[in-house]
Amino acid sequence: MSGARVAWLAVLCGSLGACRGGASAGDVPDAAASPQAKAEPAPLANVPTNAATTVAALTSYADSGPAPLPMRADREIASDQPSERSAKDTLVKDAARDPSHEPSLSGYSLQAVLRVSDVAGPPKAGEVSDKALEAAKKKTEPHLSIDTSQTRARIAIASSGFVMPQGTEIRARLDRYGHVLLWPHESTYRVVAPGALRALFGERRLDVAPMAGAEIAPVGDGARRFNYRTRKVEVTTRAAKATFEIASIAGAGEGGTLLCRALLDLMNAPPSTPLCQADDMPLHADLHWTTKGAIAFDVVSIVRRTDLASSQLAAPPAALAFVPSPPPPLNSETMLTRPELAAFRISPVEVPVSADVDARAPAPDSGLILVNSSDQLRFAWIDGVPVAWIAPGAREQLTALQRGRYVLQWRTFLGDAFEAPQNVTVPGMSDFGAQDAGARP
Repeated sequence: MSGARVAWLAVLCGSLGACRGGASAGDVPDAAASPQAKAEPAPLANVPTNAATTVAALTSYADSGPAPLPMRADREIASDQPSERSAKDTLVKDAARDPSHEPSLSGYSLQAVLRVSDVAGPPKAGEVSDKALEAAKKKTEPHLSIDTSQTRARIAIASSGFVMPQGTEIRARLDRYGHVLLWPHESTYRVVAPGALRALFGERRLDVAPMAGAEIAPVGDGARRFNYRTRKVEVTTRAAKATFEIASIAGAGEGGTLLCRALLDLMNAPPSTPLCQADDMPLHADLHWTTKGAIAFDVVSIVRRTDLASSQLAAPPAALAFVPSPPPPLNSETMLTRPELAAFRISPVEVPVSADVDARAPAPDSGLILVNSSDQLRFAWIDGVPVAWIAPGAREQLTALQRGRYVLQWRTFLGDAFEAPQNVTVPGMSDFGAQDAGARP
């Protein structure tokens, strides 16, 4: 191995803290850990990465340039200009276009959804409106709009099914590990350090969870998707065991690599994990959590683009100012309108007051009161539909629900923790975590 390559490997080890036991001054500092981050197991030293694959990937990176540097949540990043010709970005020039017009980039636009497992459905009753429930499921399904160029990626929240508001953007660039967070209607950006994407999606926080080594194993051919052949690759960490279906798509460049990094971050795998290379694009992934449950990433459309605006992929954009603070405070939010909730039942049904109603609080006159007495953000699923998320210590009242019986399930967004479904009556109340929280004033 040449001296230059040895020096590069030393830089990689130093920047990621992966080759020694102690932390360096350049390591990404942990924010105050969230309950979810605390629940993550410590890094497992004896979880190996496939040696041959790792050496090949490191050699590829070493030959192509310096290793990516990790972003830090407490440090701003110089304004990005992907419209300038970089190592791999391709500019699409149009002679008829105004020369002062912003150049475009080539790449791909994808639409994707996230689907969780073990969701409890509605009760079998004549007053249940299956049509209304299906419409509510479609509206709240976590939907992502993704744009990738040769060296940049943009992931946008495109539905109400997240704890982040619709329009939130997560951007990435090849030469940096981590992500840039753009909150809608703000003129600022935040940095999501490597290892913090899971907390962002699950709790709207920027806590850095411990990352462990990842074991990679090819497992043959995958399904044919959008007329592309895919290969299956298994990735195992302390947090999850995932199966990726990856296609080789001409002209994708390293945009798919950035999407792979984001998915790996959700399972606490290091961003240097050699899962995707040039022209690779993940089209499907099943992440099975070591706790319980699973979540699937599924691309539902992919389109070749030659008109991606460079400013929409900049990470960060020049016009935005850096802020070291976490996202705006959260409390609770209902994801459906009053008419949509009322439509869950064709007509009200008179039922006895639920025994689950807290004797220390008066029974509501209407609707369902949801209280989160735990220390972790939870989503409330009713009849198989995510209807609201409630932050620790918060409550939400769904006054539009008609009288009757419903099936309620408390879940995390990623589906890595969920309670057994419970039958509730409306009017009524459900207090998640009340037994552990003790008596409330």
